[in-house]
Amino acid sequence: MLNSNLSEYELKRKLNMEENQNLLQQLGLTSKEGIAAVRTHPHPHTNNNFSFFLSYAFFFFFKKKDIPMVEPVSKKIRTKTYHRVSKPKLPTRSSRRSRGESPEDFSELSEIVDDNDRIRQLEVIEKRKDEEQTQILNLPEEIYVPVTLRLGSIGTTIWALGELNTGKGRSRAWSSRGCKYKHPYPIGYRATKSHFGNDYTMGITAGEDGPVFTVQHKSITWSGNTPTAPWTEACIKSKSSSTRVSGPLFYGFSDPITMRLIENMEGYKQSGLSE
Repeated sequence: MLNSNLSEYELKRKLNMEENQNLLQQLGLTSKEGIAAVRTHPHPHTNNNFSFFLSYAFFFFFKKKDIPMVEPVSKKIRTKTYHRVSKPKLPTRSSRRSRGESPEDFSELSEIVDDNDRIRQLEVIEKRKDEEQTQILNLPEEIYVPVTLRLGSIGTTIWALGELNTGKGRSRAWSSRGCKYKHPYPIGYRATKSHFGNDYTMGITAGEDGPVFTVQHKSITWSGNTPTAPWTEACIKSKSSSTRVSGPLFYGFSDPITMRLIENMEGYKQSGLSE
């Protein structure tokens, strides 16, 4: 029974191999080339016909096909020269005058500010006046020099008050309208102040056209007809040349303590008489 089964299997296997051989002949793969030519000595445990079929089948399905060579397309050589023409830039924003239009009308500040804003501004001014008046009323009756002013004058120390001019030219020895207080300038006034990282000495001397204000730092002295003039020169020569300065403030004339000292000086009323 076993032998009959084996013979049928071998017969069927032989028929399959013949069919495969006929198929290879139809495909033109019967000659030994490529992979089939390499297997001249088949494995001893493998059937010769079956290994021959596998070799040709492998060669048929995995044979490398020839790939046609395609030459790259060469770029066209530019024979003409092209110049890029820049378009004129249009202004992003033009004024009314350049467009031939009339300028825009501007309104006065008084038309924009309403009544409530005016009332608030007046309230702020009145509040400041009340605070200054309260500060003056709270000053001690007797103030002696030297005294250091801490509030309005930013740390100015007064060392000497000097004397008030009660004679000829006394009207030119008074402060201008732009100052905080209206007061006479005492001749011989001397004070010191530290500013811009330096120590300065301030003084007032008598001149032909009125008092002369001086600011001294070491061996350099600046002078002018107003308290701000010498301080401006000192500021320009310092490391903080862009800082705004106020001569009356630095001299101490914006402090109520200084005003009380000047009012208590001898000849205060005579210095204010008309010539």
